[in-house]
Amino acid sequence: MNKDILIAVIGNTDPIRGQYDGPLLHIVRWYRPEKVFMILTEEIARTELEYHQNEEAIHMLDQSCEVELINTGVCDAHSFDDFSLSFLSFCSRIKEEHPENRILLNISSGTPQMQTALCMIALSDPARYCPVQVSTPEHSANRAQVFNPRMDLIEEWFENDMDNLEETPSRCMTPKLLNFRRTIIQMQIISLIENYDYSGACQIYETEKESFSDAAGILLKHAKKRVNLENKEAEALALKLGLKSELYPFGRTGGMGKLIDFFNSMKIKQFRGELNDFSMRLEIMAEYLGIYVLENVMKVRLSDITTESKVKGSKIIRTNREKCTNKISGIEKYLNEQFADRGGYEWGKPLNALTIIHLITYLSKTERFKKYSEPVSEMMKWVELSSAVRNPAAHTIVSITDDMIRESYGKDSAGLCRSMQRVLIQIFGTEVKKEAFDIYDTINDRIKIEMENS
Repeated sequence: MNKDILIAVIGNTDPIRGQYDGPLLHIVRWYRPEKVFMILTEEIARTELEYHQNEEAIHMLDQSCEVELINTGVCDAHSFDDFSLSFLSFCSRIKEEHPENRILLNISSGTPQMQTALCMIALSDPARYCPVQVSTPEHSANRAQVFNPRMDLIEEWFENDMDNLEETPSRCMTPKLLNFRRTIIQMQIISLIENYDYSGACQIYETEKESFSDAAGILLKHAKKRVNLENKEAEALALKLGLKSELYPFGRTGGMGKLIDFFNSMKIKQFRGELNDFSMRLEIMAEYLGIYVLENVMKVRLSDITTESKVKGSKIIRTNREKCTNKISGIEKYLNEQFADRGGYEWGKPLNALTIIHLITYLSKTERFKKYSEPVSEMMKWVELSSAVRNPAAHTIVSITDDMIRESYGKDSAGLCRSMQRVLIQIFGTEVKKEAFDIYDTINDRIKIEMENS
């Protein structure tokens, strides 16, 4: 890497205060940067651009050091809003233009707000930025006489500068900002997980994992796998942490657990406004929940009413007229009535959500399964909604909106999620605990605790 470059906000202690270097001059003395970028507020620019006192002091110390003035036009040196973005822009530009240089940041000059802003910038890329702090000669508040370019000669002040003496030690130090950085990173991760963006949180964790516990990282990976429906990998990570029972609060696993996890992934899509993805999962939810009801509640196995075949390596399940009519008395007449606009029900077609819901709707009309008529009726609305909003969107460049869902369903996506949760509770009953539907908030709480205790 080439020689250093210095970015320095110029303050009232520069270039010389009392009989010692100000922070800018002292950093140049000890680091010998090849170039200095001086960031000027409007107040400092009025004298620096007229008298060039800081530039001249640098060249008295090191004639080869190049100096570039950056006049920000900032009026209020105490306002983050006035200078924070412009500081970041200047530093980013300088970093891009000098890819081989380490960039020193003078964090001792300027207002406390400016010093803090430069610390934040230093933390954004510690591999390139090096914050440098300069203590006062007395190691206390610096109240010595200030150089006044309108009245004083820089040559005389520089001649009497005690830091020119060989035995005078360096007052430069590079502060450890790791605790500050850790807090910022922690806040970034928390912000992401509260928006259920576990992929983004995992990326940040991987670059900063030395600052946090392994358990925090495993929890983040678990949540990422789980929200992406990578069930086996997610369960393995929960087992690794010894948290299987806490993170899977189901009376039993298997089909019910997968359905709850699938629904929770839909809630996240809804929360984040990803309604196209949310709607794509709606018909799938209706189909697989319908199969669960058919097999586990109504005790009709798919194999009792269908035939299975393979087409190009894929398993295809088709309705079988003989098997279905033998198993469910009166079902043929009912299905023909429901598909009358198509000339009756077409047997032998691949099983889909609409057929499944019609099957359990028919069975829910019997006395034995009458209590399931309400949730089954609600599930039919999901299939109808999916047909109304998802299928057209799949063939056109359309973004599904809450207004579209409300027009077809009568409620927005949040209301639909509440109805879906009620249906799951009606079907699963006491086998599922309430906290199963808030599992990602439980995971988030666990992640926050692990990060706090790291």
